[in-house]
Amino acid sequence: MSYRKIFSVVNEHTASTVTSRYAISMAASCKAELRLYAAHDEGSKESTSLHTDRHMVHLFTAASDLGISVSRITEIGNINNLLPKKVQTEKADLVLYPLTPDERYGAALQQQTVHRLLRTIRSDLAIMRVITMAKPHPRHILVPLGSVAGDKGRRLMFISELARSFHSEVILFHLSAERGAKGMPDDIIEFGIQLHKQQIAVIERHGRGDIGKSIIFEAITRHNDLIVLGATGRCTIRRLFFGNPAGDVMHQPPCNAILFRPAP
Repeated sequence: MSYRKIFSVVNEHTASTVTSRYAISMAASCKAELRLYAAHDEGSKESTSLHTDRHMVHLFTAASDLGISVSRITEIGNINNLLPKKVQTEKADLVLYPLTPDERYGAALQQQTVHRLLRTIRSDLAIMRVITMAKPHPRHILVPLGSVAGDKGRRLMFISELARSFHSEVILFHLSAERGAKGMPDDIIEFGIQLHKQQIAVIERHGRGDIGKSIIFEAITRHNDLIVLGATGRCTIRRLFFGNPAGDVMHQPPCNAILFRPAP
């Protein structure tokens, strides 16, 4: 199974072009159709629309040169309302969304665009925080996992397609709260086996302690290029008491980071 139609959200921020470069690489690898999508708010500044349109033209040309079946979609209105409907109409398998500089996944009220799209988009959703544009091709992808790799099928497909498109190495990073824990959990071993079957290089590593700090420390010390996190299913009360490690990492990651949420 592979992705057949990929949506990539483009806006006036240069970071959105990095996210779309990931989408282009994945579309080329999967032989998928690509939709470059932009939504202009009513009354938005002309300069904002102009920057977005320039990015769209540049990305469209880059995808076309690779022989990808690509098209541009531009709508006027609120992206919270328009994008989920367009994704459903087009039957997209995967949506890539770039976090804007003022957005924070895991914010207390969870009323930002990213939170609304998490609740309404019915396909796989990859939310990207771009920290650097100097390394557009990740070679070492850090994938933090707990004892149980939730949503293994969709998550495995996303990570394998991402790694294959960039010829990347995947580091499965097992985080344990137990000081005496030894060995890799069966779920993660199986996850690695499935990646190996697809000729993807895999390294398995352990970490203990504070989850967010452990992920950041691992990424810095091992010079990882990309972190792929799973969206937390914690409710508001659990976030208050136990925190939101994915939100902490996504807010200030040491390298580019993706929050992946599989289709409901």
